Order: sequence, then structure tokens, then C-alpha cells
Amino acid sequence: MRLAPLLLTVALAAPIASIAATIPAVARADSSAPESPVTEIRLGSPAPASPKPDAARSKAVERFLSARQDASADRVKAAGLRRRLATKEQVLDEVLVGPRGATLVGFDFDDADVPRAGARAGRFDVTATLLFASQDGQVVETRSEELTFVPSGGGYACAKIVPTNVVSWNSQTAMEHATNAGIAKEMERLKGHWRGSIDPGLLVAFSLSDVERRADGDIVISCLRYTSSPGRRGFDSDSASVVITTQDGSSQFKSR
Repeated sequence: MRLAPLLLTVALAAPIASIAATIPAVARADSSAPESPVTEIRLGSPAPASPKPDAARSKAVERFLSARQDASADRVKAAGLRRRLATKEQVLDEVLVGPRGATLVGFDFDDADVPRAGARAGRFDVTATLLFASQDGQVVETRSEELTFVPSGGGYACAKIVPTNVVSWNSQTAMEHATNAGIAKEMERLKGHWRGSIDPGLLVAFSLSDVERRADGDIVISCLRYTSSPGRRGFDSDSASVVITTQDGSSQFKSR
């Protein structure tokens, strides 16, 4: 009779042990199951892509400015260029090809300023920047222009040129400082130095910005230097300085 409670205890313990044994198995099965993918929710619409520039219109602007650059170098071409304008108004040479004795050495405009044909049919306006230099390479004028183009012969022709923000560059003060410093002759050599270029196909212009004599007697001459490719929009600028030092009665140049 004493065995009955023992048998009952074993009978009750067996199911409990069996249930306990299955719990880790369930846990392991849950941990090995693949995670549910995370759903990404985006609010609002994606930003529209920036519109591409109108290549035909941009090319028309570049060709017109390139033709003006040619005419500024050879003023005989100005008459033919003027006949290509889509206007009956007289356009002065100073407006069309620049100040007398100067050459258009660089021009630029932004594609973003050129309206697409789909956005505005027919005529369009664009802002351009022009850089003029004298025969010895010194910058004499920079200006902005508002150009208006109209459809013509399957392309576009310029109908209006309005100069804005015209700035005349005068290096007289810097040249006077150079004369007072006794380096007027050296300045002519410097002009040739600054106009020199690693690439002979580039156009180069410069503008004197400062002439300073240092305590040790050396003279520092600073300028802004511009380079561009003929017939192509865009130009680069950088600052350049040359130190003139005198040794044994002769002047030597040292780039800074």
C-alpha cells in the first residue's frame, strides 16, 4: 500500500517533465525563425529632377558671343555680325564688340538662366558676363549684358543687347606706384610674363592690383590673371604676385 503514493507521484511528475522539456525547443524554434521585413514608409512625393538645359538655345548664345569675340579681334567683321542681328536698331561698336582698342577675351553665362523652349516659346532672355582687355593684355572693362534672342532661320538670333553693371578698370594708380618705385621698365617685362601661358591656345589677360615696396627693398607686384579658350564660354581667374629684387645692379623676378 505504501507504493501507491510513490507511483502516483511519478505519474504526475512525468507529464510535467515532458512539458518542461518542450519549452526550450519552442524557444529555439522562435529564435531561429527569419525576422519579418521592415516596411519603409515615405511621406510626400519625391523631389522632381532638375530640368536639363536647352542645348539648342545655349549653343545659340555661345555662338553669338563667340562671333562677337572674333569681331572684337578683327573689327572688319563687325559689319557682317551686325547684319545678323534681328533688330533694326543701330547697335554701336562699343556695345557689339567692346571699347575701342580692346578685345573680348572671355565671356560666360549660366545654363540655368536660359529658359527652356517648353517653358517659354519663341523669344528668350539670358544674362551674360563679358571681359575686355587692351592689346597689351590689361583688363579694361567687365560688364553684364541682358541678351534677347528670337527664332530665326530654324535657330535663334540676337534681337537686343542691354549692357548692365559696366565696370571700367584703370591701372593708372598701380602704374604710377611702379614708376615711383623705379620699375617702369620692369613692368613691360612683367606684362609679357603674365601673358605667357603653358597652353599657347589660351587667351590671357591681367589686371594690376597692387605695387608695394618691402622693408628689405624688394618690390611686390600683384595682379589678377584671367584665362579662357577662344570661342568657348567660361574663364578662370587667379591671383599672381611677383617679387622684383635687385642684385648687382640688375633686377630679377621671383614668383610668389
